[in-house]
Amino acid sequence: MSSSKITIKEVAKKAGVSIATVSRFLNKFPLKEENRQRVESAVKELNYQPSLYARRLAGGHLDTFGLIIPGYEGIFYSFYALEIIREVAAVSSEKGIDLHLNVFWNKDSFKTSLVDGVIMADVIGNEAQMKRLLKEEIPLIVINHKVEDPQVSFVAINNFKGAYEATEFLIQHGHKKIAHLAGDLRVQCADDRFQGYKAALEKGGIRVNKDYIKVTNFSRKEAREKLEEIVSFGDMPTAIFCCSDEIASEVLNFSEEKRIKVPEQLSVIGFDDNPHCLYGNLMLTTVRQPLKTMVNRAVGILRDNIAGRGGPQRVELDTELIIRDTVNFL
Repeated sequence: MSSSKITIKEVAKKAGVSIATVSRFLNKFPLKEENRQRVESAVKELNYQPSLYARRLAGGHLDTFGLIIPGYEGIFYSFYALEIIREVAAVSSEKGIDLHLNVFWNKDSFKTSLVDGVIMADVIGNEAQMKRLLKEEIPLIVINHKVEDPQVSFVAINNFKGAYEATEFLIQHGHKKIAHLAGDLRVQCADDRFQGYKAALEKGGIRVNKDYIKVTNFSRKEAREKLEEIVSFGDMPTAIFCCSDEIASEVLNFSEEKRIKVPEQLSVIGFDDNPHCLYGNLMLTTVRQPLKTMVNRAVGILRDNIAGRGGPQRVELDTELIIRDTVNFL
């Protein structure tokens, strides 16, 4: 008989137990040893494969998490996106959990019946999707984004503090003409970094110069265009704080082409601690964000929520300034 046609009722009949007992076995609940052996034998003999839907309806766990990542141009070239996918996959695998990846491209096609809970890697343009998941009462946690809704757990990075400390470090090294290549300011992390940069300047008694603030949307191409604008402005900054290491790397490439000496003529700080930006003549000074810790905490909180342990948790992790070669004393 085909395993696809076998039902839980037939397994129960074969084992001589109730359907509830078979359900408890499939969902790994404690059973009397005699019943456990009988059900296990029947499952193997009939080659029974419970459907995901049957397990969910029986109140069981699928041992599968969903990971939803907002789609944007160049996502699979993004250090952040790839690192998040890698870390969530690694942590889930360690805990015996399968991963269902969904990239949100302006269409909410995610099926909650396939997973026990969901990790949302940021919320960019898919706020309605988050509300839909909440309405369906699927356990949910957001990473890299502080969510106002008190029903939603999140583990985020203190981007404001990281940017503040990076800019403050430049000020402590004598820099007063500090530019900022910002990310997409509609994105929370980019805006938080921008606000941290401005706050450090204001605390240091330095006027915020709008001509030194350029929005790159995390694009190397746009970063190059904005750097051309800064150079043509005529009053070159002595330092640039970048929204990401990718953008900082473009600043280093641009400086080499224009024969601007780093750090003697231009100091540069990035954000991420991307290992791909460590190779070359200069080691980049940057802000390290604890992505692995963020993912570990998120998976742990989600597992607790699925098991009915504890309510929503709101966690914000600190960054660390990593001092290397690209900042100079004036």
